[in-house]
Amino acid sequence: MDRERLEPDARAWTGTEGRSAPDPVPGWRNRGALHSAYFLGMTGIGFCLPYLPLYLKEEKGFSDRGIALVWVLAAVAGLVQFPVGLWSDRVGVRKPFLVVALAVLAVATALLPAAGPTGAGGAVLIGLLVVLFAENGPCRATVESMAGAEATRLAPPGGVGAALGALRLWRPVAVVLTALVGGAVVEERGIGWLLGPLAVVQALAVGAALLIREGGRKLEPTVEVPARRADARRNDPVLWAFVAAMVLFHVANAPPGAYLGLFLKNDLGAPARDLSYAFVVSMIAWTACVRPVGRLADRIGRKPLLVAGWAVMALRLVLLALAREGWQVLAIQVLDGLAQGLFAVAAAAWVTDRLGGARRAGEAQVLVGSALVVGSAVGPALAGLVVTDLGYRGTFGLLAGVGCIATLVVALAVPREVHRGGRHGEGA
Repeated sequence: MDRERLEPDARAWTGTEGRSAPDPVPGWRNRGALHSAYFLGMTGIGFCLPYLPLYLKEEKGFSDRGIALVWVLAAVAGLVQFPVGLWSDRVGVRKPFLVVALAVLAVATALLPAAGPTGAGGAVLIGLLVVLFAENGPCRATVESMAGAEATRLAPPGGVGAALGALRLWRPVAVVLTALVGGAVVEERGIGWLLGPLAVVQALAVGAALLIREGGRKLEPTVEVPARRADARRNDPVLWAFVAAMVLFHVANAPPGAYLGLFLKNDLGAPARDLSYAFVVSMIAWTACVRPVGRLADRIGRKPLLVAGWAVMALRLVLLALAREGWQVLAIQVLDGLAQGLFAVAAAAWVTDRLGGARRAGEAQVLVGSALVVGSAVGPALAGLVVTDLGYRGTFGLLAGVGCIATLVVALAVPREVHRGGRHGEGA
């Protein structure tokens, strides 16, 4: 294998590239501010996953295809994280991008309940606010990538996987808390009531992000990459095979986020509380696995966890297509949390390794995030075309086939990357 591709800069492997002066601000303080901002920013996903499709359909008058269109537009808009990530590497800071993304998210959350569906203009305004508010929209996609890049910057040598696992733990915790609160009050106060408290929480996230002090630990701005190394990355077939596998992961996995609640209510006759419980189960499983996954990724390497994550994702879709009772869906959602936890840590760590370490963590994070949003755009777009004819169950079965193809790509086309700590060699 071409050593230039595996070692974009020899200094990255010796620990000299991207290192910075000791941080005058205690590391725990920066990590606390970062984790708090990330946790508070992710709370709205506890509304997006179980309730947003139902809210759009019942209170804003959207059709199933209209919901799919909004999901697609949100995912496409999420690609803004790519230039943001490259820019953050170039200037060597993450905090300003986090603060702006969280502030826009807070404003969108506050305005969404007041937006009326009357006329084309009203529908467009609602669509715009949902795009900004959505799980994979530009605001949360940017927060996800910049928070991951900042966590990588703060990680000790050889501890990138563990640092990402510690950060990503807060996403499912936030989702679970919001979904549980929603399950307790939604039947009495209505789905839209949740958006008011969420707007306050999102504003608190802005305050937490402002407490991050990059100070002397700030990464040096990146310099122009020599043409040969830049071309090596652009022409790296292994990297792009993995990007394709990540896109396919989300092509398969994103549509159930839009349709699972509708499937539970309309096809299986589940009560409204099960809509939140389905995602609570998933997030509890994610919470339980994400930190062990980070430690294992540093200890045994990335590929075994990647193959497991893709395979579990495909299995979950097969079982959803076969489910006949609401309780079965709740049990199956354990697999969703496991697959998401494996992807969130192992995929980001693998791409960070491939690009050469912390100095290009922004680029690595946005490659993962951009694959997520592209898949999250294509998946619902395809599902929206077939869901009326195939139904929710048939759509899940079709997506399971896509998941199996993605698993084969990871298993056969992605090698076991060289481990930055030196424990793991090359190999298939």
